[in-house]
Amino acid sequence: MSDLSSRFTTQAAVRAVLAADCACPESAFAEDGLLFTTAEERPGRRRYPLSARELRIITMGRGVVVSCHPEWMAPLREIIGDRHRDAIFAAPVVTEVTRLVSSDGRLLRGPVSSYACAPESFRPPTDPPGIDFSLVEGEGVHDLYQYPGFENALSYQPDHRRPDVAAAVARRASEIVGIAGMSADCDALWQIGIDVVPGARGTGVGRSLVGHMTELAFARNRVPFYSAAVANLRSHALAVSLGYWPAWVELFARDES
Repeated sequence: MSDLSSRFTTQAAVRAVLAADCACPESAFAEDGLLFTTAEERPGRRRYPLSARELRIITMGRGVVVSCHPEWMAPLREIIGDRHRDAIFAAPVVTEVTRLVSSDGRLLRGPVSSYACAPESFRPPTDPPGIDFSLVEGEGVHDLYQYPGFENALSYQPDHRRPDVAAAVARRASEIVGIAGMSADCDALWQIGIDVVPGARGTGVGRSLVGHMTELAFARNRVPFYSAAVANLRSHALAVSLGYWPAWVELFARDES
């Protein structure tokens, strides 16, 4: 895998994955404009299942790509028209797209903001006192599945298509107070998820957990990324405090189940 030490090379790696996700040229994310593409399997995409009625709308801050099932192409063109990026992710358009996908028994998720980090921008945290941190990788993560309540950090599925490859565990007096997990969403990008028990929130535990996972991703020459709903301001602030930056925003359809 290429050198991912700089923000520039990290952005390029993210752009390549999103282009595979959307079956489009990488330039579609680097230039202003709107591109509609037919969804299809491409090497290098994130390991989300390609559904029968695929829909994904993504921007990295410039161009917007709408990747969808052919039958949704015409109605989406009518809804979106030639609107600017900001209008596409605003309430009126999102509402209309929600109605479209719900008519097919699907749910629209997002907008979700995703953050990426590079070694040159990373700001390592200082571990809070009184907390012990440990790291596990590979099948060692499966031992953590015996502890419920950390669903944002762990898949709890040994055979998950986006496997848990590592986890950082925070303990206070031998009690687990937080876990950050990292899943191999594709070969290049590893996603970090985190759960901290209520009594340990606001103490720096979450920041340290994500920091430890970030350092491990760098050591494995992977791009760590961190996603959060638009209203989850605490998660956004945590990412920025570690040197992550907003890398992309997306909307996507999922089955109601």
